[in-house]
Amino acid sequence: MEAIRAFRAALDQAERKIESNPAAGLAAPRPYPRLARPGRAWMKAGRYSVAYSTTQPPVIVAAFYETANIPGRL
Repeated sequence: MEAIRAFRAALDQAERKIESNPAAGLAAPRPYPRLARPGRAWMKAGRYSVAYSTTQPPVIVAAFYETANIPGRL
């Protein structure tokens, strides 16, 4: 249950950051530059890397735990 609460808190944090400054996202998480895609931005929220669309309105499209092997899962 604690993991679910932490995940939800990270998504809430990401949502607030995106709403306040959608242009602040990175092209890709720093350890994974090959994840860069047109129309997508990334940010760190809690222990998660969160991807969101750069459309209006922005939409969260992915979230990965910081120790996940992201390239190995895509």
